[in-house]
Amino acid sequence: MRISEVSARSGVPASTLRYYEAEGLLPAARAENGYREYEPTALDRLAFIAQAKHLDLPLSSVRELVDAWESEPCHSVRARYRPMMSERAAQVDDRIAALAALRGTLTTAIRRLDALPDREEPCDAGCTFLDRPRAAPPALPVVPEAPVAPSPAPLACSLGSGDVEARLAEWHDALSGSERRDVPDGLRMTLPLTHLARITALAAAEQECCAFYAFRIDLHGPTFDLTITAPPDAREMLDRLVPTSEDPR
Repeated sequence: MRISEVSARSGVPASTLRYYEAEGLLPAARAENGYREYEPTALDRLAFIAQAKHLDLPLSSVRELVDAWESEPCHSVRARYRPMMSERAAQVDDRIAALAALRGTLTTAIRRLDALPDREEPCDAGCTFLDRPRAAPPALPVVPEAPVAPSPAPLACSLGSGDVEARLAEWHDALSGSERRDVPDGLRMTLPLTHLARITALAAAEQECCAFYAFRIDLHGPTFDLTITAPPDAREMLDRLVPTSEDPR
């Protein structure tokens, strides 16, 4: 089967099929004219990959499961699957707790916002304490000190080379099939809402090693927009983070 037929029968975009091939998940032979040719079993393999991705498993786990699915008995695949899903479920519980805390903060902020008086004057400092009670102003020091401007985040990743490649593979897998669009200082992608938890976790992890990235998520019903911005000097790193479309073969 040609890549167009596999894409039509599986519902998986051709760009994602090419990415799966590059990651060793979906091998393809090459015809004399250079076009990809797939075996009929590719559809079963894609169904298995889709199931693992629907459970929000990371790319490394999907690759391990696909290798086991192809060469090991069913009970062995099941034995590999169980701990992966348990670990992912624990991570989801952590996210739920964090989101519940955020929801409580938003509820408090909305209540305090509604309690602010209607005024024609500009906002004052009270408008900046929506998420917490306004604290009493600190006592002035005897000798005022000039504030120290925060240092800009270094334009370097703190991960080792092997970890960088693994992280890039995670991003490429999570963003596969989405179209990247240029925005001022960065890129924007539209993704299905089912990807939200994984994208949020990746963005949080990325902030720990590459603090110069800024992430923004805008919800739009069944989809959401992910916007990633970075300083001009980090544009090359941003382009590596977000995959681009490939040739049509």
